[in-house]
Amino acid sequence: MPLTARSFAPVMLLPLAFGCAAPKYGVLRVSGTPDDALITVDDQYVGKLGRLKRFGVKVPEGEHRLTVEAQGHFPKDALVTIPREGEAKVDVKLDAIPE
Repeated sequence: MPLTARSFAPVMLLPLAFGCAAPKYGVLRVSGTPDDALITVDDQYVGKLGRLKRFGVKVPEGEHRLTVEAQGHFPKDALVTIPREGEAKVDVKLDAIPE
């Protein structure tokens, strides 16, 4: 029997049948300096600040720990809440470590 969308229909409905909805996502957009700062969300690297400033990153809804780090700068952590199918914007300016 060839595989068609109809043959997969029961499988795609399993989460709904058991009360487990698919996770909802929002977008995290980070701006600030320096552009080459590394961004992690819940200890997972998601990209450089410059890229997230332009494009953002898709993140599951809810509260997440954001970490921003760059060589020669003090790191910053923040808790951010991602709205369902919305966008959270965070502005981070890292302070340089004095020499």
